[in-house]
Amino acid sequence: MSTAGLINRYVWFVTIIYNRGPISLEDIQRRYESHFGRGEELSERQFHRYTDAVEELFDIEIKYSRTQRGYIVADREGIDNMGMRKWLIQTFSVNNILHESQDLKNRILLENVPSGQQHLTTIVDAMRESVALSMTYHSFHREEPSTFEVEPYCVKLFEQRWYMLGMSDKLRIYALDRIKALEPTERKFKLPKKFDATKFFEDYYGIIISDDDFEVEPVALKVDSWQSKYLRTLPLHHSQVEVVRNDEYSIFEYRLCPSFDFKQKLLSMGDSVGVLAPVLLKDILRKKAETTANNNASAGMGSGYHFKVYKK
Repeated sequence: MSTAGLINRYVWFVTIIYNRGPISLEDIQRRYESHFGRGEELSERQFHRYTDAVEELFDIEIKYSRTQRGYIVADREGIDNMGMRKWLIQTFSVNNILHESQDLKNRILLENVPSGQQHLTTIVDAMRESVALSMTYHSFHREEPSTFEVEPYCVKLFEQRWYMLGMSDKLRIYALDRIKALEPTERKFKLPKKFDATKFFEDYYGIIISDDDFEVEPVALKVDSWQSKYLRTLPLHHSQVEVVRNDEYSIFEYRLCPSFDFKQKLLSMGDSVGVLAPVLLKDILRKKAETTANNNASAGMGSGYHFKVYKK
């Protein structure tokens, strides 16, 4: 069996136990044969090979629980609280579903992620080996790309784009889809002992980590009852607390730095959200909304836009 085929089976294996556990060996074997087809059997010896492979590949231990009388994923709570391993399980599980659902490919629609993923392997390897990278990068702020060395600290996925936090002249964020060339150097670097990627970003909404107008501070939003339902199921930030709730609106409080991407998120939510505090953030968003309204009014003059390309 190919390596890809084996990995698909490992993914199926750990997903079944993660989602169904505690589960007996007999039930796993029955589901295995049902999933992969008649004649496909999971022997007890093969079962133990799978558990060893899953622990080696995903750092996930599968063990038998005597009290629950079945196999479970050990440290389930720890995995749920550690985004990396849970993300791996979910990602591989989805990939497995898509791979096995080719007959439904026109009915399963995915979001497009811009190019840049091809650099992930190089960056992750450099992070593991603690070597600097030679990078040719074309920033939106420059007319021409530039080449320089960068020390990769961490990577982060945000709104369909991969980003790298790296040290060049200072710590900066780089979008992977803006990288034109990337290769490891022979220069080693030391990641600061106190660096923690999660803590580094914990006071921000996304990937922009500075703002000229704000520090980390309390933010209060008044959100209409309909939009509030979405924020309860998908909070804007881990610090989100709902302090008021009634039939008309809710008030959510946060502690973060309201940098550019947070402001853009609030603007995208339109009149369903209003800023209560800080006052400066409220004033900035009000002015931006007024500018948008003026731009729309100016664009609406005359007989309207005539499409040059999209004609039937």
